[in-house]
Amino acid sequence: MRVILIRCGLILSCLVVLLMQVQPLAAQTDEKTLEEINQLPEAERQSRLVAGAKKEGAVTWYVAMNRVFAQELINGFEAQYPFLKVNALTGGGGTLLNKVLTEHRAKSYIYDVFNTRSMTVNTLKKAGAIARYRSPLRASLRDGFADKEGYVNGIFATPLVYIYNTKLVNRKEAPTSVEDLTQPKWLGKMAVDDESFDWLAALMDYYGEAKGLELAAKVGQQQLQPRRGSTLITQLIAAGEFLLEIDGHHQEAIAKKKAGAPIDYVFPQPYVPVKSLVPIYVSSRPPHPHAAALMADFLMSKRGQDIMYGHGRWVGHKSIIGKGPDDIGDRKVVIPSPEKWGDRYQELIGLFNKLILRK
Repeated sequence: MRVILIRCGLILSCLVVLLMQVQPLAAQTDEKTLEEINQLPEAERQSRLVAGAKKEGAVTWYVAMNRVFAQELINGFEAQYPFLKVNALTGGGGTLLNKVLTEHRAKSYIYDVFNTRSMTVNTLKKAGAIARYRSPLRASLRDGFADKEGYVNGIFATPLVYIYNTKLVNRKEAPTSVEDLTQPKWLGKMAVDDESFDWLAALMDYYGEAKGLELAAKVGQQQLQPRRGSTLITQLIAAGEFLLEIDGHHQEAIAKKKAGAPIDYVFPQPYVPVKSLVPIYVSSRPPHPHAAALMADFLMSKRGQDIMYGHGRWVGHKSIIGKGPDDIGDRKVVIPSPEKWGDRYQELIGLFNKLILRK
């Protein structure tokens, strides 16, 4: 009996070791399969992806985006691929990030593609939760929208602007630079998102860390009014609760202004800070790998990017260049580097809380 138990124990131990080896191997297989498909000529590549996706029948997208905007993209994708059903879960980027990491640790592989800010790339890579996806469509993205390794495939980024209440602030008096924000007249009258870490990263990237930290400290001495979420803050600016939002989302400003709200905005000078790039990540263990590739490609494609541009987004596709006062044009933009700030993200959060929020 004892011999039998020992043998059973050895068998179980071998099975555990085998399973531990199989899990990462399966992840590598999915990545390798897509890598091989991506090397094929365009027509053959698309045919292979479509054939595989038809067998899968669905794709699961964890969406850190306004539900209405996400649904327009889903509608466009399903119209192009009517044999696929998109299972979408919307939520905040941080909430969905935690969900992805929790599921991966539990070996509960549910999502196929996931979008959130690019600053999370190192966390997701270290956890083994995302795969490289070197789609040929990466070549159509503007500079800064894709990394060298293939994990980051940017779909849009959000320029940060100064939004002000037009009933309370004359356009000639509106600030145009970070230095302007330090003027005494703005003391206690400016709002900021309490998670606007990318605003600080862009400031430090442009001016250098020493001067950037000095400027951040001066802005923080202005008794900023922190709130959570750009949509809420823009609404409060329109209601006259605050005079100015220092890190307003460009598309929010456009939408509210067109809707008749008493707001306007200014592109900062000499650079426009950008809330970190939003890429579409592909899961390292996608339940529907071919459909995942089609979804990622659609979001990078001209068709998907046109839909996002219609939402007021600053998109990655190089051919989509806006014109007029509501477009970023050829202004200098600073996208915080995920390679630089990924490993220093907790440090960045600490600096923001200390200097900007005065915690």
